[in-house]
Amino acid sequence: MQDKTFLVEIQKLAIEMDNLVDKYNMRDRFVSILVSGFISEDEDGDVSMKAIYSYHLADSIELDEVFDFVNNTFEEEFTNNELDSFEDFSDDVDDLLEDLGIEIE
Repeated sequence: MQDKTFLVEIQKLAIEMDNLVDKYNMRDRFVSILVSGFISEDEDGDVSMKAIYSYHLADSIELDEVFDFVNNTFEEEFTNNELDSFEDFSDDVDDLLEDLGIEIE
């Protein structure tokens, strides 16, 4: 039951994020893939996932760009030198925004 309650809270945060996108009129520029949940394995070894998700993508090109970003940062951060702090995460977001041509103030 706690897992379900937790996911409901995560879903509320995702809705808040979606509302923020509209508040700042960013719908046409904003990209996001959110998947939050739990992976479990049953006694037969089958893996399943209970998750909430949302996509803010214009087309498959943006999907490919986001996947490339996730793959590259995963390889860099988690394979070579694990993510130490949210400061490192902020640096990655800054790099993504810069790569997308969005100026960082």
